[in-house]
Amino acid sequence: MKQEKQDFIIDFETIGQNAMKCPIVDAAFVVFDWDRFLTDPYTFEELTGMVQTTKFDVKAQCDNGCSFSKDDLAWWQGQSEEAKVNLKPSENDLTIQEFSAIIFKYLREVGKIEHWWSRGNTFDPVLIERVMNELGQHHLMNEYLKWWRVRDIRTWIDAKLNFPKKNGFIPVADIEYWNETFIGHDSTHDVSADIMRLQTLHRVEFDYEQPKR
Repeated sequence: MKQEKQDFIIDFETIGQNAMKCPIVDAAFVVFDWDRFLTDPYTFEELTGMVQTTKFDVKAQCDNGCSFSKDDLAWWQGQSEEAKVNLKPSENDLTIQEFSAIIFKYLREVGKIEHWWSRGNTFDPVLIERVMNELGQHHLMNEYLKWWRVRDIRTWIDAKLNFPKKNGFIPVADIEYWNETFIGHDSTHDVSADIMRLQTLHRVEFDYEQPKR
């Protein structure tokens, strides 16, 4: 359903930190409504159900020139078993061409977005731009994800907290649910978590109590 004012958020999980050559493991994206932060606040559970998630064919990307190091793979081996599930090949793995079709179909359906958010502006925005350039579809970026609408979650949070060296992390409102279910480096959970962080600080700014579960 199209809203008059909405924002978009995206997160990629990859093998490696070089946005110009690392293969993508999974990606999650969703639109959200800032007005709801005050009038009908999201829950973490609701957000994870809203998020659109795609899992990628890592081998196909490496066959087409992507690469990663032993250290990159070793880092993943140190993550939780739940997060590492996404590394395993599955029949649902997508090519980057299929991902492009899905994400821009979604953006056409949801309508205009005010801003699009990522955790840092030097990785996820660079990565999606790389993918679109590889596909010869950069015009879609200009149409739906204009560069001047990019916003950095980490900087926004730190600025609201007067840069307390938190690196864009704060406790979230439904912390008990979070501790029970959150999977770090799972793109669906990371995107949902960042929306919860934005919501928490927005409610503090307007002197609203945090929602109860």
